[in-house]
Amino acid sequence: MRHSGRRRAPAARPPRLRRSREDNGKPMTRIGRLVAAILLLGTAITTGWGTALAFGVVREFNDALASSDLTAGRMPLSTQIFDRHGRLLHEVFSDTRRTYLHLGDAAPFLIQATIATEDASFYQNWGVSPRGVARALWNNLFHPDDLQGGSTITQQLIKNTIIPEAERYERSGERKLKEALLAVLLTSRYPKEQILEWYLNQVFYGNNSYGMEAAAQAYFGKSARDLTLAEAAMLAGLPQAPASYDPYTRPDQAKARQETVLGLMVRHGYITEDQAQAAAGESLDFRPRRFAMEAPHFVMHIREALEARYGPDALYRGGLQVTTSLDLDLQRQAEAIIREKVDSPAYQQSKARNAALVALRPGTGEVLALVGSADFENDAISGQINMALAERQPGSTFKPITYVTAFMKGWNPATRVEDKRTPFPDGRGGQWIPKSADGKYRGWVSVRQALAMSLNVPAVLALQHAGLPQTLDTAHRMGITTLLRNDYGLALTLGGGEVKLFDLAYAYTVFANNGMQSGQPRPATQLRPGMRELDPVVIRKVAAPNGRVLEEFTEPQQRQVLPAPHAYLITDILVDGAARAAFFGRNSPLDLPDRPVAVKTGTTDDARDVWTVGYTPDLVVGVWVGNTDYTPMVNAYGSSTAGPIWNAFMTAALRDSPPAAFVMPPGLVRAPICQSTGAPPSRRTCSDLREEIFVQGAVPTPRSQPQVAQIEEALKEIEDLLAQGQTVRARRQLGELRKEIEDLQRAGKLGSDLTKELLARLTVLDGRGTPTATPARTGTPQPSGTPTRATTPQPTATPARTGTPQAAATPTTTATAPDPSPTPATTLTPSPTPTPSAARSGTATGARNNVQSHRQ
Repeated sequence: MRHSGRRRAPAARPPRLRRSREDNGKPMTRIGRLVAAILLLGTAITTGWGTALAFGVVREFNDALASSDLTAGRMPLSTQIFDRHGRLLHEVFSDTRRTYLHLGDAAPFLIQATIATEDASFYQNWGVSPRGVARALWNNLFHPDDLQGGSTITQQLIKNTIIPEAERYERSGERKLKEALLAVLLTSRYPKEQILEWYLNQVFYGNNSYGMEAAAQAYFGKSARDLTLAEAAMLAGLPQAPASYDPYTRPDQAKARQETVLGLMVRHGYITEDQAQAAAGESLDFRPRRFAMEAPHFVMHIREALEARYGPDALYRGGLQVTTSLDLDLQRQAEAIIREKVDSPAYQQSKARNAALVALRPGTGEVLALVGSADFENDAISGQINMALAERQPGSTFKPITYVTAFMKGWNPATRVEDKRTPFPDGRGGQWIPKSADGKYRGWVSVRQALAMSLNVPAVLALQHAGLPQTLDTAHRMGITTLLRNDYGLALTLGGGEVKLFDLAYAYTVFANNGMQSGQPRPATQLRPGMRELDPVVIRKVAAPNGRVLEEFTEPQQRQVLPAPHAYLITDILVDGAARAAFFGRNSPLDLPDRPVAVKTGTTDDARDVWTVGYTPDLVVGVWVGNTDYTPMVNAYGSSTAGPIWNAFMTAALRDSPPAAFVMPPGLVRAPICQSTGAPPSRRTCSDLREEIFVQGAVPTPRSQPQVAQIEEALKEIEDLLAQGQTVRARRQLGELRKEIEDLQRAGKLGSDLTKELLARLTVLDGRGTPTATPARTGTPQPSGTPTRATTPQPTATPARTGTPQAAATPTTTATAPDPSPTPATTLTPSPTPTPSAARSGTATGARNNVQSHRQ
């Protein structure tokens, strides 16, 4: 029978709850509760808080019961959230939903789910959990900076109704003991059912809803009487952290929390495993909600941050005054630009229906704008999901992180790599052949050209050289909080792992700051070895209703997470409009006419995500375009789809700011080089001379060219083969190497003097191998300019070059390699550029070994 509206006595608890209580012995009597209260009073006196506090608590308890109504609790004070200039963004929960419902009218599943989740021993404890109190006291004594709770349902009720507002959010042992004493006194005076009814009618469930009836109506449009098991489990999981588990903005986290509650109900015997699985699989129909707020996704992010720092009660009832980092003018510009672009015919034709944007001030780490979707109110695009915090594949916007790691291991912008059709192991026993967006291969290019044009094969070779674990370490130090699996392959450098736009934009502030990260310290509970130590700044000040400042951001903390010279090398490439124009053309959306700007785009293979992230010394902006449900787009690219949004916002945001140049830090020098060799010219004239930038002390010389280093390795290997008596194999490799040296000279990659020297050394080695190894060929050694070759050159797996990126490999397998003892697959630091002989060896050993060593 439905409740008629007349107040009734609390109904008896469900039979299952009665049995649970009896299974643990006799119910606690009133005398037992009073004894417990006396024991806690004694604890208060003996632990240093004194008699005055102990007996003051009793007096306060009696006064509170006489003057307050537990059924309604104290009226909450609204929390106000402002932008950096004091303009109101949102007033949190000023319009409170609250409807009283008696316990006997509530769905039994909601009662059971609440007890299982919040206080499994509710019917057996004294109002406090001895184990929880002991744990909290221990932690509070020995870890005073990380005070913990251990609160029962009764303690939560006490905190939200009887504890004075001014004391409610104090993190002190005195307040916790006071709360425990009051909980025991309340339990000694009222039945458990009455306490549970009061709790369920005042606890906060998020979205302006206090109490179970208001929450059921707000989320599901029905009474708490009619909740299903799945709906009850969802609601019961919310009070711990309503913003973090908000099913509208954090559906994945809300679903995981619901499954946790169902698991707890199974553990405590309220439902069966089959019931839990059926409920977890049930689709929930949430009632649409509407908000009147500025910067809705940013406000929701602020709410979650406040809840994590101060607890739900402080956020929803504490009257906090919060000044954020947001610039409302920039926010409105970003929202308008995204709406205009997404609604335009071009975006409609490309089937791009959603977009997100994050803007930060690199010098301080402050977030100036955050747009999580094209329309927060549009359910058709899942507009309430914050795509700035969603994990998506970043495409080629990850490449700068790979290249800066390669720079720290010896590469430079002039390093030569070969962009050629190259098979790499895919980690599943097959092969993967990356290609650039236009499907072309450009042969030998410099790293500057490779990164500026976003070529894919060179980026994979860069990851081989840098090392997969080292590149992940760089990403995490710079600010990426995802990429935590241990099975990433070489495709990571092309965006093969999921990141958040919020994190990626923050990581790019490190490039804009010459390797320095600025922000505020991460909470101790979120610190992990090797991960970033700072967070972007979103809150500048929090004050209590009485004006007392709880926290205030005055100046950023800073960490040097990359060497300044290496970080600047990335900026110098990304700002190079001439190098970028060879692929993207001139006057593209990636260029700003009045100032230098560093920018990188990203596009996933299936066009589900497109990105543009770029920066000046004053502003970093990241843009994502795609569909929340992963629907592919059509003819969508980072430059042509995300780029126009990025360009329009950068232009608007910097309109009144004078152009600022990137400042080259100490430790870098400029030197002339031949682009075809990646080194300064030798004695002959260089036809493609240009100036390049290098880390001081690491300017290449003709002999330090990567090709020369590889030839030296090959010569050493041949000497070892001759010493071992393997003259047939040595002579075959001599012929191959001679041909490679001559090819490099004809291509302008080796000077004539150096070529002569190397060929002369080959002649000496050829003479060593002739008399004993091959009697049929005991004639005069071949002249130095004539290659000695086997009739049919065979593929070879050269042990000394196992770690070299085999960029020129053709898609044959290593099964043809005659060497019976290849180098173990543990090398993670290959030579900077591909070995020339790879074109004939037909192997991809370096790529395979790097991936296997990581996966193993």
